[in-house]
Amino acid sequence: MKKLFLLSLALLLTGSLRAQLAYVQALDKATYRTSYTIGVSSSKTTHLIFPYEIRYADLGSNTIAGEAVANAGNVFRIKAVGRSFVESSLTVITADGRVYSFRINYDEDPLVLTYDLTRTPRSDVPKAARVSTGSPARQADNLADLGAKALESRRRIKHVGSQLQGMDVHLKNILYKDDVMFLVLGMDNSSKLDYDIDFIHVFVSQEKKAGESSATQDVPVDPIKIFDISKNTVPHRQEITKVVAINRTTLEKDRRLMVQVAEKEGGRMLTLAVGPEELATARPL
Repeated sequence: MKKLFLLSLALLLTGSLRAQLAYVQALDKATYRTSYTIGVSSSKTTHLIFPYEIRYADLGSNTIAGEAVANAGNVFRIKAVGRSFVESSLTVITADGRVYSFRINYDEDPLVLTYDLTRTPRSDVPKAARVSTGSPARQADNLADLGAKALESRRRIKHVGSQLQGMDVHLKNILYKDDVMFLVLGMDNSSKLDYDIDFIHVFVSQEKKAGESSATQDVPVDPIKIFDISKNTVPHRQEITKVVAINRTTLEKDRRLMVQVAEKEGGRMLTLAVGPEELATARPL
C-alpha cells in the first residue's frame, strides 16, 4: 500500500513538473545584454553622464539613492544609503531610446566618481523597442499644431546656412515646447532646376583629437517628425520652409548638431552646423 502511494505521488509530481515546463521557455543568448559595474559609497556621490536626457531610471533597492540632476537632464547622481549593501542595480533609458544597465556594488572609497557614457559606442548599448515620455507636446494633435506654428515663425537666425549651385538651406529659427525642439529650415532655390529632396538627416558630430590627428564621431538623431512632409520639392526660383522636430537637447563645446539635406538623384547635398550657442537661444513655442 505504501509503495502504491509513493508511486502515485511520484507520478503526480512528474506530471506537475511537465505541466510547468510546458509553460517555461529559456531566452536565447542573443537577447542577453551586458551590464556595467560601478562602485558607490555613502560618503561620496557618483555621477553618470549620458549622451541624451534621461527619460526613465529604476533603482534596484532602497539601499541606494539616485536621481537625474535638475539642471542637467543627462546627468544622474547616485549614492549608497548605508555603509554596506548587497549588490543592487540601476537601469536608465535615455531620450534616444538606449537602455543602460548597471550592477551597483558598495565601495567605501571608489577611485572613480564620474563616468562619461557619451564615450560609449552606440553599438554597445541596446535600443529600446519604443520609448515615449508622454509629454503633452508629443501628443499627435498637439505636435501637429506646434509644427504648424513653427512653420509660420519669423526668421530670427541669420548666420547659419549652406549654399551650393544655386541652392540655399539656412536655419531660420529654433523653438521648443516641453521636451520637443523645432528646427525651422528655410530652403531657397535660385537655380534653374527644381530641387527634389531625397532625405533630411540629423546627427551630432564630435571632433576628437589625438596628438596631431583628429577623428570625427557621428551620433544619429532620429527626428520625431518633419513638417511639411507634403512638400518634397523646392521649385526653381522659389522658397519653402521645413520644420524638423527632435528631442530637446543641448551640446558641449566640441559638438555640433548637423542637419544634412540631400537631393534626389543629384549632387547638391547641403549641411548645416548648429552649435551649442544657437541651441541655447531656443525660444519657447
